[in-house]
Amino acid sequence: MTDRIVIKGTSNGLIITMGPGEWQGLIEDLSAQLGAKASFFKGGRVALRVGARQLTPAQLTAVGETLNSHNVSLWAVESEDAGTRQAAALLSLETDIGPAKSKVNPPRVARSNIDSIVTRRTLRSGQILRHSGNVVIIGDVNPGAEIQAGGDVIVWGRLRGSVHAGVKTGSEAIVCALQLSPMQLRIGDVITLPPPDDAQREMIPEIASVQNGQIIAEPWRG
Repeated sequence: MTDRIVIKGTSNGLIITMGPGEWQGLIEDLSAQLGAKASFFKGGRVALRVGARQLTPAQLTAVGETLNSHNVSLWAVESEDAGTRQAAALLSLETDIGPAKSKVNPPRVARSNIDSIVTRRTLRSGQILRHSGNVVIIGDVNPGAEIQAGGDVIVWGRLRGSVHAGVKTGSEAIVCALQLSPMQLRIGDVITLPPPDDAQREMIPEIASVQNGQIIAEPWRG
């Protein structure tokens, strides 16, 4: 992911911050990122933060069309420029993203009231594991592999691929791993991407859950 574009998941949807650079080039980069992870972003809603950049209604319309082509909708544009805010208002877009809705979900153990599967294997790049309930993997999830679970995901190994937990249970789901370093993590409608220095941090067992509209990882003590 280019550091010119920062994508953050909240309970209000995705917030995409457009950094410095030529506008059309940024839009092309954004389109490529959305296309690369289409299943994760599909059906999402986006608020754009564009800084002091001056944008016309036509430019904002083009952004909206690009997002729509990836099944993502634009609902807000936050800008320091009055002209850009006016252009957004003309298109019936919100100009104040506002705080994410506050909801705290304390870490939980995996629920037993929905169907679960346990598999002993390593998921390799290009492989996808889908299940309507909880998923427990004894093994690693390599970069390029993907898990989609209706409920919780527990990896007794290294989680370095992509995960969408809570497809059915929403933000109540949890994700646990002995090494939690996913390429992308989604719980319900909340999405997070690893920070640029993620590879530098100490690797310990962690549990990820949605708290205050954001995905938070904490030490997993079982």
